Amino acid sequence: MPNELKVGTRRVGDFIDFYPDTPEVKVTLERSERGINVTLPWSDPESPYAQWFTAGRGREQISAGPEPLPAPRRVLFYDSHGSVLLIRCWPRGFHSNMMGPGTGRLWARAAIMGVRENLEFERPHGMQTEISGLRAWLGITSWQETASWGTGTYSASLTSQSVSTIEVGEVNGMRLSFQPSWQLVPEEDHDRRVVLDLLRIVTRSAEPLDWDRHLDVHRAIRDLLVLSRWHEESCVVVFALRSDDPIRTIDNKEHGEQWRAVIVAKEDRASFLSRHRQHLVQYDELQVHGIARWLRIRDEFARALDPVVSSIELRGTTANTLLAHTGPGLEALGYLLMLRDGASEKSATRANLRSRFDRILKDVGDVLPFEGSTWANETVAAYNGLKHANRAEPAAVDVLNLWRESVMVVRAWVALELGVPFNEVKERLAADPQRNGYIKVE
Repeated sequence: MPNELKVGTRRVGDFIDFYPDTPEVKVTLERSERGINVTLPWSDPESPYAQWFTAGRGREQISAGPEPLPAPRRVLFYDSHGSVLLIRCWPRGFHSNMMGPGTGRLWARAAIMGVRENLEFERPHGMQTEISGLRAWLGITSWQETASWGTGTYSASLTSQSVSTIEVGEVNGMRLSFQPSWQLVPEEDHDRRVVLDLLRIVTRSAEPLDWDRHLDVHRAIRDLLVLSRWHEESCVVVFALRSDDPIRTIDNKEHGEQWRAVIVAKEDRASFLSRHRQHLVQYDELQVHGIARWLRIRDEFARALDPVVSSIELRGTTANTLLAHTGPGLEALGYLLMLRDGASEKSATRANLRSRFDRILKDVGDVLPFEGSTWANETVAAYNGLKHANRAEPAAVDVLNLWRESVMVVRAWVALELGVPFNEVKERLAADPQRNGYIKVE
């Protein structure tokens, strides 16, 4: 078995927490639908491993002694198949007998495969992710397909091709690029080959940066795709780089940098959109400079855009929750636009909700597939109806439609802010599936 960590994997091996005095212990490494964890055993409650889980929970150490060390944020697992570095760890869940043995679980947000040293991978020099829908949006492929027909015959071939990396430039102390590639993956029985057409987002920094600082840039690209066609997209970390972890041969000579495979705890990849849905914002219109502009907008208007984008992930919730979640984003957008116009913080803060909506509509104009002033009036009334118990509560289907229209307002604003021609935005919104309202079923 190779050094893998697929869902359903359970491996038993050695545990290294990088503390000098903790005893040797065998642990179980597991990856399930719930995440990645190691199960740690102990024989008595004074074990340092027990203290990671029981301290502060009414199960304090019995004898006087040095203060127990906290659970480590980074640990190493090692068995006959290889090594796995677990990062951003925390203890959660244990079972033990009074004055006796027990077990606890140490969970990890990510596993770095093949690492054997105490390296700070939670602060990498580079990160690669796969974002669903991005390759198709860019309109690039690493394969060339040809077909030919003869008399009663048909043949087809796929030929790999080299596609240049798209260099976006410097973003928040990192160099951002889009890197196309291909891969031919044999299945276990080697009877079939899986052809992959890949595109990875790459950020690199001269100095190590926090994991989330890298990831925020990747997620910003995903957010643009979400707003563009209003379909849930995923952003999954697949490789990480540390400059102090080069490729080394058995003679300890260094042979260049090494990208390590990453397994994240929750690898929720977006489902494939089976039917065509046109993008509101198209790459041909943006090019590299447009993507750089989007990243600046994403930073400047994060308080406005975050609630709108994240509302697409609220599955199975109520209409009231959707509007209550998105409403603060609309409020923030109007407020930030007022500040950008030169208004003082005091006057922008005092502006009521309708004034903030009017400021958004000033940019959006009549590009919307519905009447903007009607949307503003009804959304203000519904939003206040949700917040104040002394006002009439709006009907659920009306609230759902106001949430839908509110999202379209923000999507339209983003497209126009990025420089998509007004007539193009209007035409695309008129054909966008989100223009269709929800209907109450009796």
